[in-house]
Amino acid sequence: MPRELHLLAFGNTRSAGPWRHPDVDNSTAGVRRRLFEHARTAEAGTFDALFFADGLNYGPPATWAYKTTEDFEPLTTTAALSSVTESIGLVVTGSATLAHPYHLARQLLSLDHLSGGRAGWNLVTSFARAAADNFSADGVRAHDERYLIAGEALEVVRKLWDGWGEDTIVEDRAAGIFNDVNSIRPADHHGRYFDVAGPIGAARSPQGQPVLFQAGSSDTGRTFAATHAEVIFTSHGNRGRAEEFYRQIHQESRRLGRSKPPLITPSLRYVVGSTDEEARRAEREEYEYFSPEYQAGWLLEVDVDVTGADLDGPVPASAFPDHTETHQTALAGYRHLASDGNPSVREFLYRTVNGWGAAVVGTPERIADEIEEWFTAGAADGFVLRDTGLPGQSALFVEQVVPVLRKRGLFRHEYSGTTLRSHLGLDVPQGPAR
Repeated sequence: MPRELHLLAFGNTRSAGPWRHPDVDNSTAGVRRRLFEHARTAEAGTFDALFFADGLNYGPPATWAYKTTEDFEPLTTTAALSSVTESIGLVVTGSATLAHPYHLARQLLSLDHLSGGRAGWNLVTSFARAAADNFSADGVRAHDERYLIAGEALEVVRKLWDGWGEDTIVEDRAAGIFNDVNSIRPADHHGRYFDVAGPIGAARSPQGQPVLFQAGSSDTGRTFAATHAEVIFTSHGNRGRAEEFYRQIHQESRRLGRSKPPLITPSLRYVVGSTDEEARRAEREEYEYFSPEYQAGWLLEVDVDVTGADLDGPVPASAFPDHTETHQTALAGYRHLASDGNPSVREFLYRTVNGWGAAVVGTPERIADEIEEWFTAGAADGFVLRDTGLPGQSALFVEQVVPVLRKRGLFRHEYSGTTLRSHLGLDVPQGPAR
């Protein structure tokens, strides 16, 4: 069976720059309308899913003056979106190191049922001190220990998801018996980090279990992702590094005995225009509204400090520590952005709007070319798409780029199933034996 391209879109519509555009409605109602329109547009383009990033804090104080306030929580946001969409997947970010696994399991399985089997969990290991301070945590755990906690949290969540078997619900109205208690499987978990009795009281997911996404790219994170993830969200600034990561994940997953490797979907920022000049004009507009002060403040979370530096001067070497326990991959990625072509601080900060991922600016054909090249070269199975945040870009992608990808036989014309697993071509996990 030929490979099929997968397209997801960032669901978050808030930002720290485009809110200044005169056509952007920053009211709560305006943000809500924009979320709904964005979801419907992506579904009209038959995207696999909307992907909601998240941070469990409002960001470093240095960012507070520059960002919008409608920082909607992903699980409640996607629950609302599930009622105005029918097919598109809904992937939410949840911290395996700060949120309790019982809550995560119950919330995610509830979203999965309410959406008809369209939920996915982007499992993260929270690295921000500001996030830890919101959860009575004793600071941020060391990098590798966060993955030990996440591994146990995932074990607990999956036990809770498997509490009800296919034959647990008997619904014997005459006897008044709803569940066969002999086939309920409490988690009864007692580990190093968690003690969870269970069960959560929910039937099995329409897709077996919500789909597990993960974004580990450090050595420890990559092993974790190769072991557990069904889809890996990652960022690579060029195709060569993406191809190497793709090979590493496939080799590692085979070594671990997995029959099918995880799908790999890097981020891709795009700016589309009917002509190259129109696309460049849209990018210049984005540059006009981006906030260097916000970006400088946000980078403090990953231990990169350019606050107070001359925006039109070179990026100071002192901006980067030799080592970090927060986000090792981010530190390496941003260090590369600062050294590639010796940008000014302002130019460097504009590059960080896209994290350290890939970007393409141009016509629909040019963007489709880039996507096809990465896909056919074995650098990606698809992409999580990020637009400029300015009005109209996501609609232009669906109206102009998606038809080109369909014409080339790379992307679906319609959904062939009803669950996120079916969109992604993933197997349904087997339920536990009675």
